[in-house]
Amino acid sequence: MKSTIDYTKHGIMTDPKSMRFMISIYPQSLEEIVRLTQNICLHRHWAKRYHVTPTQKQEAEIYLRSVEEKLKVLHAKGINSISTPLLPNQRILGICRDFSVIATALCREVGIAARPRCGFADYLEEGLFIDHWVLETYNDKEQRWVMVDVQLDELQREELNCDFDSNNVPAPRFINAAEAWLGCRHGNYDPSKFGIYTYWGYEYLACNLILDANALLKMPLYPWDYWEGYKNLPIDQWNDADYESMDTLAHAILQVDKNPQILIEHIKNNPRIKAPSDLSVIYNGFQESV
Repeated sequence: MKSTIDYTKHGIMTDPKSMRFMISIYPQSLEEIVRLTQNICLHRHWAKRYHVTPTQKQEAEIYLRSVEEKLKVLHAKGINSISTPLLPNQRILGICRDFSVIATALCREVGIAARPRCGFADYLEEGLFIDHWVLETYNDKEQRWVMVDVQLDELQREELNCDFDSNNVPAPRFINAAEAWLGCRHGNYDPSKFGIYTYWGYEYLACNLILDANALLKMPLYPWDYWEGYKNLPIDQWNDADYESMDTLAHAILQVDKNPQILIEHIKNNPRIKAPSDLSVIYNGFQESV
């Protein structure tokens, strides 16, 4: 079911604003949107596979949250259109979240309902559910949301031995943060298998749950973005009510297409979950970790 939240319209992170001219002319197919996103974005942790050693200046690019900011960086490099073929070392440095947010922006710019989703993928490391973001686009003909892993180009699909279409990721291969949280709470998954690097378990499950909830309300942030609330409250300081609040949040996420007001109200009434409208109060929690 398509949500009553209008995902064809921009939020503050996807609106190209002053840089709209860079994306004003391009084909509108999903495949071309994926290709163009891959043309302008390079994943920080895959950079060496593309023979790129990021400079300190490039490393700073991953902390730019909005599409407008990212396009400004490309424009400063002399690039006037996203359709200009770029070498890997010319692309803007990012992570999976950036591929999904940029592709969401391109979709919304031409009226395609799209949203970035935060969760976990089972195809990045064998036996583990790794922190990841994908794009969801709404297929009107099939009346369903389709998951697209925008990050996976030919090189990555080959290295990861992908046996599925990355433009139509099957549900078991990527599970959103709400499904992961409730699956662990119900004993269907081992929480210690969810995370990335040295961050595993319920603390990271909660991180992605909060990120996914805010992304569904058009505020996709980074895992290292922290503000006063659950994002910086150690899990060993949680009580039963805290876990129950996360349970409620997860159920609200799963109902977002049927009744988005449940999610909207739950977040609005929980400032410890809701991303601040004043982005200046958000701080970088673990800059060098992800």
